[in-house]
Amino acid sequence: MEDTIASDKLQIERKQFFFDLKENRRGILLRITEDVRGHRDTIIVPATGLKDFAAALNHMIEVIDQEGLDPTDPTADEFIEEEDDLGEDEEDLVGDGDLEDDSEY
Repeated sequence: MEDTIASDKLQIERKQFFFDLKENRRGILLRITEDVRGHRDTIIVPATGLKDFAAALNHMIEVIDQEGLDPTDPTADEFIEEEDDLGEDEEDLVGDGDLEDDSEY
């Protein structure tokens, strides 16, 4: 059984992140859950590694700043343009039924 010590929630673009600091019989851990349109993925970071985890995350932020990278979504404008075009070209999206089964991907 896990006891919750602290929780936080963060919305970034279309993703929602849940941060849950918990304690169980094995120790303290941080559970980070990403929810995108009902699909959830979770990672668990033991508290013994939280400072290293935070340092690596801060390093990535520093690289973005040092390189002058733009952290905004580079495809955001393309998505809006595609939505605008859907009304006129919907029949172009319908295939001839000869799609290969790519269920292995």
